[in-house]
Amino acid sequence: MDIDSIKKVGVVGWGRSGIALCDALLALKKEVKLTEIKEKDSFHPLPITRYGERGVQFEFGANSEKFIKDCQLVVLSPGVDPLTSDVARISKELGILCVGEVEFAFWLTKAKFIAITGTNGKSTTTFLTYRALKEKRKRVFLGGNIGIPVSSFVLNTKKGDLIVLEISSFQLETILEFRPHVAVLLNVGPNHLDRHPTFKDYLNAKMNIFKNQKKDDWAIINKDMRLRSDVEKNIKAKVLYFSDEFDNANYSCACRIASIFDVAKADCVKAFSEFKGLPHRMQFVKRINGVTFVNDSKSTNPSSTIWALKNTRGKIILIAGGKDKGVDYDLINPYLEKVKKLNLIGQAAPKIKNELGLLAAVEIFPSLEDAVAASFAEASRGDTVILSPMCASFDMFMNYMDRGRKFVQIVNSLGE
Repeated sequence: MDIDSIKKVGVVGWGRSGIALCDALLALKKEVKLTEIKEKDSFHPLPITRYGERGVQFEFGANSEKFIKDCQLVVLSPGVDPLTSDVARISKELGILCVGEVEFAFWLTKAKFIAITGTNGKSTTTFLTYRALKEKRKRVFLGGNIGIPVSSFVLNTKKGDLIVLEISSFQLETILEFRPHVAVLLNVGPNHLDRHPTFKDYLNAKMNIFKNQKKDDWAIINKDMRLRSDVEKNIKAKVLYFSDEFDNANYSCACRIASIFDVAKADCVKAFSEFKGLPHRMQFVKRINGVTFVNDSKSTNPSSTIWALKNTRGKIILIAGGKDKGVDYDLINPYLEKVKKLNLIGQAAPKIKNELGLLAAVEIFPSLEDAVAASFAEASRGDTVILSPMCASFDMFMNYMDRGRKFVQIVNSLGE
């Protein structure tokens, strides 16, 4: 893509990615117009003022045709649905090229991308891969859906650098030329069916990670994946496999990726030995009167919660619920024998109770504070209270990190 020919760019979404895009575009001497569907009073005024002083034009409370019609390019933040959003429709009608943040960042660098996707385990595998590659190479960057927009650092990269990228189905929907040198599909299970009309649509979005690869690229897939044959038939790159047979899929996959760049297994083991886990993913919080509290707020679908249940000893009080993503919660039925009580919160609570209420003791609470307090009161010595929601967070919290931090704060207050 010839970015030099583009003078004025519309950015959609005033969040972390939107701000990073503004910085990159201003550094490239582009005119920037930022449109945000939420009202202005939803945001802190100081950054808006500062970027306004740097020349960014703002529109809040709408994504209007009038505002973007003079742009040559529109870049969507990851949370903006390219299929249903007004701004995507308007861009198409006006003949304006509309892409996602990852696609745009790809145009700006000659670095090689290692892109990792899947329903579960993306963040951990991405971070482990980054740590392993850093054992041998200095110029390795970490970004994407893990919480660091690629556009926040892409202008500092050069040929020969590596970018380890966690990429979601949302981000993969908006790629055109994006071509990772290494593309990884960890697993695929039902998820985000509130955004993708069917599971097939969700799978097709995931499969976009391979679509621009060539025969000198690498595709890494799960040897044990149920849909492996469907995946393989569309891959042009060289294929490597990893296995999750012994619940070490994250480590196995990261080693496979590192081996492509001549990082020895011993160096991987060294990097992994220093890894203590990511926040909000099976994170030990505290033990009070023999009751263990675990923050698994990153679990936003049933299959991720299944992993948490399988890897926890003893009886469990499970705190779940949030914004429904159109998935079937009865996937966890075979593992409910370990669940002593299911305490629910959020918009999806009635649906979860309806699907699981015959197999587990279930109660709905108005807040996370109430659910935690009840869980502590009901727990016995040796039990584990896990926040593993199976749902998105946006009905009650800013994101899964905000939800996890709130859980940790509430748990810590129990000991006072």
